[in-house]
Amino acid sequence: MKRQRKGFTLVELAIVIAILGILAVVAIPKYQGMVDEARSAAAKAQLGTVRSAIAIYYAKHQGAFPATIDADLFADGNIAKVEITNTDGDVISSADVLVVNTVGDIPFAVGNITTDGGWVYNNNTGEVRINHTATDPVTGGAAWWTY
Repeated sequence: MKRQRKGFTLVELAIVIAILGILAVVAIPKYQGMVDEARSAAAKAQLGTVRSAIAIYYAKHQGAFPATIDADLFADGNIAKVEITNTDGDVISSADVLVVNTVGDIPFAVGNITTDGGWVYNNNTGEVRINHTATDPVTGGAAWWTY
């Protein structure tokens, strides 16, 4: 009478664990890169939303730019928020959106930009930028404020 074995041998379990480990080593960095890409795309989309809102205001008010970026500028009553990743991998969120108004600086210079997040806005020209000096890790070096 032959005895049937139940379960897995130690060698079989070790092979499965090794394969799972290799898959994790490959998949986790790719996933992290996707998260950064998603943040980058979302930040650029929010910047586009703000620029569109300013353009609509400009068209409705006979060529006058809004004095500041505020909730009244947006259809849903909320200022568009931006969440970015700096080159160190830290997430900079603008949960409390900061808007820095500048006057007469054409084009924007690094001196207009802080590291507080939110937006920097020139109410003479309608130009708006992301308010952070960190670089976009997805593009490999473009500063966030240059978008």
